[in-house]
Amino acid sequence: MVLDRTVKPRPQRRRPGRRALLLGTALALLVAIAASVASAELIEHGNLFVRFDGGIAPRALPRRALAPISVRVEGTIRVPAGERPPALQRLKIALNRAGKIDTHGLPICRPGQIDSVDPSQALAACGRALVGSGGIVGETTLPNQRSTTVRGEVLFFNGVEGGSRTILAHVFETEPTPSTHVFAFTIHRGRGAYGTVLTAEIPAVLRHNESGRLRSIFLQLERRYTYRGRKRSYLSAACSAPQGFDLATFPFARASMTFEDGRMLSSTLVRSCRVR
Repeated sequence: MVLDRTVKPRPQRRRPGRRALLLGTALALLVAIAASVASAELIEHGNLFVRFDGGIAPRALPRRALAPISVRVEGTIRVPAGERPPALQRLKIALNRAGKIDTHGLPICRPGQIDSVDPSQALAACGRALVGSGGIVGETTLPNQRSTTVRGEVLFFNGVEGGSRTILAHVFETEPTPSTHVFAFTIHRGRGAYGTVLTAEIPAVLRHNESGRLRSIFLQLERRYTYRGRKRSYLSAACSAPQGFDLATFPFARASMTFEDGRMLSSTLVRSCRVR
């Protein structure tokens, strides 16, 4: 997305004096800080820990014009060894207001088209509406057996509910038995630094059951398509650093997880972009 605080100036033509050298040193330190904040964020509440990570690609973008991007967000749930994490109830992702979602001319997928089918069948039915992919990781413990890691494949499709845009998540698990689950991220306008907010209520069957718990969920949204001869992108952004600067940092996303015991853990992911 774009933009707020600048940190890296373009080289100056004049020979730098002492003041310029000090300024350059300070700016170099800010660049180092910007690089450090691009790591994952670990948040804790009592015995519950959530690690948030994510970013955009590519990081090099035009200063003014919008260019296609992909967005990745991940949340991982941790508790001390031997304990069971509370069930995840809601996932919310607020994206920087400078980013743009464009669904003009993009086909719509209906829940009934992808319910009770495997990924290949879902793509056959709604492949033209695909806007991303991802996965979930869980842990299951059966009687008299050791814990087993269970992974699920997730496909994201452009959808509509009540006249508003949504992202349909098609989750396919192969263990302990093949199963399919479909739920939706609602899309609505945010406030302040965040212009697009994605919210999903996690189905009870995915949150937990008698033998398992959800451990992590990640998503990557990206889709380029052509409509009426014009190339389009589901997500696009610019890096509008001021003239004379070619690097900017910005609050890329505000991600949060709400659990059934009432706890909510959230974090702001700060990222940077370069002017292309």
